[in-house]
Order: sequence, then C-alpha cells, then structure tokens
Amino acid sequence: MIKKYSKLVDWMKRYHKILTAVFSVVFILINYLIMRYLVMYDRTAWSHLMYIPIIFAGVILGPWGGLIMGILAGIVAGPFIPISDQPLIRQFWADWIFRMTIMILAGLLAGAFGNLYQRTRQQVFDLRLRHSDSLLLNINALEQMTLEKKKSYTFVSIIIANGDSICEVAGYHAYYEYLRLVEKELLSYDKDIKLIQPKPNHLWVIKPTGDLMKDIDQMLHILHQSATISDQRLFVDYSLGFTQKKHVQDTKLANYFIHSDIAAKEARMKNLTHMIYNDFDTLRLLSYELLTEFQEALYDGSLYLNYQPKFDLKTKKPSGLEALIRWNHPTRKMIRPDQFISDVEQTNMIHEMTQQVFRWSLDCQKKLNEKGVFLPISINISTRNFYDEAFFSKMMTILKEYDVKPKYVELEITETVLMENPEMSKAILELFANEGFKIAIDDFGKGYSSLAYLAQFPINIIKIDRIFTRQILINPTTQHIVKATIDLAKQLGYEVLIEGIEDKETADLLERLGCQSAQGYYFMKPKSEGEIITYLLQYK
Repeated sequence: MIKKYSKLVDWMKRYHKILTAVFSVVFILINYLIMRYLVMYDRTAWSHLMYIPIIFAGVILGPWGGLIMGILAGIVAGPFIPISDQPLIRQFWADWIFRMTIMILAGLLAGAFGNLYQRTRQQVFDLRLRHSDSLLLNINALEQMTLEKKKSYTFVSIIIANGDSICEVAGYHAYYEYLRLVEKELLSYDKDIKLIQPKPNHLWVIKPTGDLMKDIDQMLHILHQSATISDQRLFVDYSLGFTQKKHVQDTKLANYFIHSDIAAKEARMKNLTHMIYNDFDTLRLLSYELLTEFQEALYDGSLYLNYQPKFDLKTKKPSGLEALIRWNHPTRKMIRPDQFISDVEQTNMIHEMTQQVFRWSLDCQKKLNEKGVFLPISINISTRNFYDEAFFSKMMTILKEYDVKPKYVELEITETVLMENPEMSKAILELFANEGFKIAIDDFGKGYSSLAYLAQFPINIIKIDRIFTRQILINPTTQHIVKATIDLAKQLGYEVLIEGIEDKETADLLERLGCQSAQGYYFMKPKSEGEIITYLLQYK
C-alpha cells in the first residue's frame, strides 16, 4: 500500500504542471455549471470562487498560466452568466470586463510571486546542495540522489593534490573554473555522469558501468585538457581511484567511494595517475615479485644509471650531472623508477641500492677525471638512509675505493625528507659537508619550509621544483615567486637550479630572472654513461 502511494506521489510530481492546468480548467467549468444552473439569484457572487484556480495556476504555471486562466474565468463568469433568472437580468458589460481585468491581474501577480518563490526556493536548494564557490554538487546532494537498483556503476575518486597551490598561484577563481570545466567535459562525454565535490581538493564521479579502460583514458584526458583556463595553463597534480559496484537499494552512496578513495590514495603514494581497486592484489603480487628480483638486478646489469646534464644558463655549457637509476627487466622491459623505488624504500635494500648507485656514479666520475673532465655528479638520498648509523662511514669507505674528491659529489635530498627529522638530518649532512660534499635540496617549493628555515642546514644548492617551471611563462605570480626565491637564495649563498625546462622561452626567462643553472629535456634527455662521456669530451 505504501509502495503504491509512493509511486502515485512520484507520478504527480512528474506531471504536476499538466495536472494543475487540468484542475484549473475543470474547476472553472464546474463553477460555471454551478452558477448557471444551480444558483438562482446573484450568480456573480459565486464568481469569486474563480480566483482559486486562477491563483493556483499562476503560482504553479507562472504568469502565462495565471493570464490564461484569468481570461478563461473572466469570459465564463462574464457574458455567459446573467445576474439572476427572476427576471432574466444580464450583467452590465463594463462590470464583467472590469471583473475579468481583475482576474487577469490576479493571475499575473500570482504568477510573478510564484516565479519569485521558485527562484528563491531554487537558490536555497542550490546553497544547500552546491558549493557556494565552485557551484558543484556537494555531499548533501549525494544523499538526495537515487540510482537504479541492481544496476552496475563505476565510482571514481579524484584527488587534486596541489589544489591549494593552484589557488595560491593562479587564484581561487581559476581553480573553481577548472573544476566547472571538468564537470562540463565529463557531461559531454556521458550525460548520465554525476560529479560531486565532497571536499575542496576531492571529487567523486558516478557513471553507469561501461568500458572501464576507455573511461579511465577519457577522464585522464579531460583532467589534462581542462587545465587551460583563459589562455592560462595550470599544472594540476591529480590521482584517480576506480571501483565498480552493483547498486543495492539500502546502501548509502557515500559508502561506494570507500574503495575508490583507497585506490586514489594508493595511486598518490606511488606517484601514479590512477589505480583500480580490484588491481590491488595484482599490484601487491607485482611489487613482491619485483622486490624478490631487485637485489639480484643490482649486480646483473639490468639495473644501471643514466645521467642528465645540468647546464649553466649563461654559458649554455654543462655544469654537472644527475645520476638517475633505470631498470631494464628481462621480461617486463623498462620499469619506471616510481614503480619500484617506493617499495624498495620500505625495505633494508634501500641502503644497498644507495651504496651501489654511489659506486656506479663514482666509477663514472673517475672515468671522466681520467679524460680531463671534472663535473660534479649528484645522487639521490633516501630518508631511510639517515636511519643507518653507519651510513656516513660506509659512504666514505666507498669514496676512498675510487679516489674521487668529495667536491665532485652532490647529495640530493628532498625538502620533505629533510623536515621529517631535522636534527638528525642536520647532524648527518654536516658530516658530509665537512668532508667537502655538496648538498642539494631537491623539489624545493613542494613542501612548506622556508629558505630562512633551511639556512640552518649545510646546503649549497636549491633545486626549485618543476611545478613552478610549468606555470612560469603563463602566470606572472609564479614569476614573482621564482624571482623572489632566486634573490633570497643568492643572498644566503646558495646556487639556484630549476628543473623541468622543456623550451627555449622558459630557459631565457629564467636566465633573466637570475637563475644560474637549469636541467630538462630542452637541454638534454638522460643518456647512458658511454653517451654522456662522449658528449662531455667536447667541453673538456
């Protein structure tokens, strides 16, 4: 019984305008019949009942509905209705025209107030169900949504990791415009998609299940393409998590995003663009298999170093090298560093890897020195290396084996790692600095520390993160930030290097801003040891 009643209510809501029009016309006609055949005296007094359908139609159907019903009621209650039958007295024409005019005005006013009420109601509804800034649906709207029972849906979580940075650099309006453009493009892709913004830097997407791989490719494409706002290119750092579920009527929709959120966070941790929740077992197996093969790969030649030059922006000549690890797996072919480094860092093998990378880079350095080329080579240090009490002594032992001067070795450590345990980091870095090693802060600007705070560490080089490089040509604010950073770094005695240079315009601009060194594909992609030695000999 309750179910039938609910269906009736839904049907009435769907067709409420048609029902309103029918009710109003029927009411007017019934009132006409009452006045014409049942009332004997002063029929016009009953014409006041006509205002009920007129106002009702105006409120629901708007001014046009009120106008039409006012005219219809005015005509019906006008020349077709005499005042009484005893004797048959006709209405004075001016009376019924005046009455019809009042009815029309009542319909128009009711329609105007009805429209105002509907607009105000919609505004209140939007304020409750939409974010006031982005205008995207919020968590309240999700609770109001209904999905088809027993139908499968794809649930997507999107984490925009640098949302706050976009707001600070490009402005809040650019960030919110980006989100709205993403919504527009998603709806163009599939009109049945629902986009929800539960948190400022978090989006949820509900889509009827289709070709999952096609959906992934399309959503990644939309997130990337939408990053151009009014000729301004934004750098958006996003991670997506996907899961597919069959809707059960009693399940809250927010619960479906638990697994997609987990997948998005896992993708973020592994520096991946996306991850499917159902792939976790496969990925864990892959990680385990890679870890079991990693130690052997350190010594069988499948793991090796490539070197990317750093260039002096004034002379346009190489000023140093960065050692980058690569893995050419016998069956899986090239495996990206982000697919195994994070897993290796969770094991004791990170110490062995760092030492082996140090050996390889020193061997390359020795070969360069023998040919008369003296350029520093930088290697990356993990936070877990600092927890090894013998880390410094082991590195010094390896250095002595190759008879390379410490001034030709740079140790790169990320700003985030440095801040994890500042006191310990400072003590260990001072040991290396006292021996003549150069210390570089990698990815500066990604974290929250200031140059003034970093001044307590024995730092020689500041490497500004590529997030600024990607925006510097199109965003004046980014230029001011980079310029101020360069000036302050110079005052503190640091060399400034910027990563991710991919075009001449960016390189020229950074030179004008006072940056000393740069690194990126515009100058040279990473090369093998043999290729880099051959290349550097021309600058001997």
